[in-house]
Amino acid sequence: MKNDKNPKKADTLTLYGITIIMLMVVVWLSVIDVMFYFFGKKSTPVATVEEEVEYVFVLPENAKELDVEQIDEVSFEEPVDFPPTKLIDVPFIYQKDKYPTGCEAVSAVMAMRHAGYRISGKYFITHFLDIAPAPFVDESGKSMGYDPREYFLGNPFSDGGWGCMAPVIEKALNKCVDPSEDTVVNITGTPLIELRSYIDRDVPVIIWGTQGMAEVRPSRTWTIVDTEETFTWTAPNHCLLLVGYDDSGYYFNDPLKHKKCRYPADIVENRYNLKGRQAIIIESVAK
Repeated sequence: MKNDKNPKKADTLTLYGITIIMLMVVVWLSVIDVMFYFFGKKSTPVATVEEEVEYVFVLPENAKELDVEQIDEVSFEEPVDFPPTKLIDVPFIYQKDKYPTGCEAVSAVMAMRHAGYRISGKYFITHFLDIAPAPFVDESGKSMGYDPREYFLGNPFSDGGWGCMAPVIEKALNKCVDPSEDTVVNITGTPLIELRSYIDRDVPVIIWGTQGMAEVRPSRTWTIVDTEETFTWTAPNHCLLLVGYDDSGYYFNDPLKHKKCRYPADIVENRYNLKGRQAIIIESVAK
């Protein structure tokens, strides 16, 4: 009797079937890997699409927005030819291109990236940062404004933004981090020299100072909206990430300048103290 089955044809079909199954498995594993990469325990969604971001605030009728005071380029940055006592390598973000007045957000994002989170400055600002209008003069000529301890004032994507104080960044960071992995600690009030203990443990510190460590000066005073309390802004406000130190200086990822920017210790201490010793860290729960 003639055998109608073709062994070679059967073997070929079996081989094709196995190949297709293997390809499907590879594709599925790749999808799982990508999902884990983007949504893992330390993955904050990244704004991959450059959406148009525009902040439109409705000020009281006939109110005039105040301009933030700009300063001439001043810097006490020092070149050194000796190694630092301790220096942490932290990813750097330059703020001028995309976030001209967003130094607080940029410094926070650098600290987050060091802690292992994948997040962009734009995503942090647009999804987590509480924002209010810049200070303004109302129709009676009275200077008014929101509380920078509760809001970032103005638009961090423009040259006309003002800034915010430590509690605003603390609140924004707490919306981002995984509390089972990390904790956000507002260590405001800590003397500068004691911040070295965090650097020694590879924990960078978000601190408030001035642009180029220029002298601190009173700027605008306004009445906080819906209160009788007044607030005096000091300029030129700036936020940096402390990443190292030596016997006579401190190193920063300064978003207005560059990575590992060094300023003299006495000047840093003066600016830090006059800005209220504001400081924040992101620390691993395990530590």
